[in-house]
Amino acid sequence: MMKKMLIGRFGFDPKAIMVLTDKPGSKKLRATGQNIKIQLGNMIAKALPGDRLFFFFSGHGTTFPDEHNEKLIRHAIVACDNNNITCMDFRDYVNGLPKDATLTVMADSCCSGGLIDQEPVQVGLPYHPHPPNKSCRPPKMLPYNAYLAQLSSQTGLNSPNIGVHLVQLFKSEASILFTQPPNKHPQPLKADQGILLSAGEPDEATSDEPADKNGPAGGAFTKAVVAILKGHPTPITNEQLVNKARGILGNRKKDERQYPCLYCSRKNVDAVFLGKATHGRVEIG
Repeated sequence: MMKKMLIGRFGFDPKAIMVLTDKPGSKKLRATGQNIKIQLGNMIAKALPGDRLFFFFSGHGTTFPDEHNEKLIRHAIVACDNNNITCMDFRDYVNGLPKDATLTVMADSCCSGGLIDQEPVQVGLPYHPHPPNKSCRPPKMLPYNAYLAQLSSQTGLNSPNIGVHLVQLFKSEASILFTQPPNKHPQPLKADQGILLSAGEPDEATSDEPADKNGPAGGAFTKAVVAILKGHPTPITNEQLVNKARGILGNRKKDERQYPCLYCSRKNVDAVFLGKATHGRVEIG
């Protein structure tokens, strides 16, 4: 669904699209933490000035307290091997972009608001200082306690800090949030070219939907975006797209509502979603 849209609507070269999956028996590259990070790193390393890069993820999201500041909540997506890619990793990728290149991250997962560390919020809520207080419906949410229990069963360790388990399991492939001290963590740039379209607020549930006229089964946010783009053949800005998605998903039954958000610099609010650039490269996780 997403690959077809990228090629047909936005003119991406099929050869420049890398698809990773967690489906058993698939010949495609598995969406492990290491593989996702390798592909993201390669995409950034090969980027040229003016490139448009796109990363799409549909799967589990989670949040957890920072090991150095328990009042600070970190956000992450969780790969099929239980490794994660944190907000600090995405900050590092954005900081590595060449001049005028953009990295658009579309995250269809719970608690995905804030997935690029300290990226300014333009539509939606800012980062929350406390853990999520809403009950997320499966399968998009991997609650912190459940995630910690899974990791503990793999490592045999009794630490309440998920970073300890992840470093034990994945060594240098764990997030830089856990492998580097805080003074080595990348800091936000004055005005960067990261663009995050999240499926919900920083503490919010997201959900999947069955197959229908808008395509096969998938994330509600993904299907809403595809439907909006099908009905809007002319260019649409990042802000317009997110606000339209909020209008669709925010007007559902109370326990099914979710509110997509936009995080980016001010100049990218009115930029065309995946607007034309020198080249296009994409990873779909």
